[in-house]
Amino acid sequence: MSVTLNWSSMTLRSLVGATLAAVSLSACGKGGQTSVTPTNPGGDVALTATTLAGGFDTIWDLAWGPDAQIWVTERGGAISRVNPATGAITRLGALTVNEIGEGGLMGMAFHPDFATGSPFLYVAHTYSAAGGAVRNRILRVPVNGSSLGVPTPILDDVPGSSIHNGSRLVVGPDRLLYASFGDAANTALSQSTASLAGKILRLALDGQAAPGNPGGSRIFTRGHRNPQGLVFARGTLYATEHGPGDNDELNRIEAGRNYGWPDVRGRCDGDAGMSELSFCTANNIVEPLAHWTPTIAPSGIDFYDHARIPEWRGSLLFTTLKGSALYRAPLATDGRSVGTVEVHFGGQFGRLRDVLVAPDGAVYLGTSNRDGRGTPQSQDDRIIRLVP
Repeated sequence: MSVTLNWSSMTLRSLVGATLAAVSLSACGKGGQTSVTPTNPGGDVALTATTLAGGFDTIWDLAWGPDAQIWVTERGGAISRVNPATGAITRLGALTVNEIGEGGLMGMAFHPDFATGSPFLYVAHTYSAAGGAVRNRILRVPVNGSSLGVPTPILDDVPGSSIHNGSRLVVGPDRLLYASFGDAANTALSQSTASLAGKILRLALDGQAAPGNPGGSRIFTRGHRNPQGLVFARGTLYATEHGPGDNDELNRIEAGRNYGWPDVRGRCDGDAGMSELSFCTANNIVEPLAHWTPTIAPSGIDFYDHARIPEWRGSLLFTTLKGSALYRAPLATDGRSVGTVEVHFGGQFGRLRDVLVAPDGAVYLGTSNRDGRGTPQSQDDRIIRLVP
C-alpha cells in the first residue's frame, strides 16, 4: 500500500511536529544567524511512500551495493541485502557484536574495488574486550557470493559505551576510509589526541593512518560528541552530530580542525558559558552549518543530486531519531552554507536512522523503532521507498 503526501494532505500530526522543529542556521565562518521554523513538511513535491521490506530489528545503515542491491546492517549483528525491485531479503550472515544500549553493529562501507576483485565489506561494531570493557572496532569482511567470510579486525580498542559510539563509515573519492566515533560517554576523550573516541578518522584501506593525515595519526578531526552520519558531497565531507540536549549539528568536515566538544556547543556564542568564546578563539573552532535546539537527534545522511526530484538537487538529506522526520538542507554552491531547511514526513514513520539515495533518484529510509526508544509500527523495522 502506498500513500501520497503533499501540503494539502499532510496530517495534523505531521504539521504540528514540523512546526515545532525550530532550526537555527548560520553561515560557517561568516558569523550571523537566521532562525527559521519549517512549516511546509511536504514541500512542493508530492512523494509516494511505500514499504519495500520489513521485519528488521533496529536498522542502522543502508548502502547501495555494487550488485545494485540495498545492503542493510541491524544493530544486533545481521547483514542483509534487499532487492529494490521486489523487496526480497537475502540474509548474508550475522557478526558477533555487543548490542549494549546504543552499541552493536553500526556503519558499513564497500571496498572501492569490491566488484573487480576485492569483495570486502567494512563494518564498525561494539564488542566486549578482556575484562568486560566495552570497545568499538572496524572489521574487513570478505563477501563470498551470498555469505560472509571470516572477518579481520583492521582497527580495534576504540573506547565504547552503552551510548555515544557513533559510528558511520564511508570511502571517499580519495579511496580512503573515513570513520566516525563518539566520545563513549567520556567527554574528556573528544579533545585528547591520545584517544580515537570523539573523532572522525581517516584510514588507509588496511586500517593504518592515511598518508598525509594531520599529525601523522589516524585522527582527521576532533572535538565530536556523537557523529552518526557521514557523506561526501561534491568532494567534501559532511557529518551530522548529536548534541547534549541542545545544539545538534550539521558540520562541514575539514582536515585537522577542532569541532569543539565538550567546550563548545553549536556556534561560538557563549551559550555553554563565557569560556566557550575563549576556547573558540584559542582552538580555531569550526562552527556548524546548522544547529538545532531543542535536539532532533540527526543520524544518517546522504546527498541528493538527481533530476528525478529536481527541487531536491544539490541538497543534503538526513534522518532524525528524536525528530522522527527527513530533513533537507539545500547546499550552497561553495559547500560552506545551507539554505532554508525543510522537514518532511514529520511523525509519519517514527524514528528514522538512515537515508539512502539510489542511482535512479529514489530515496530510501530506514526506521529505528525497535531500538528501545521508539514505538514499533506494522512491519518495523522497515525500509521505506520515496519517489515522486
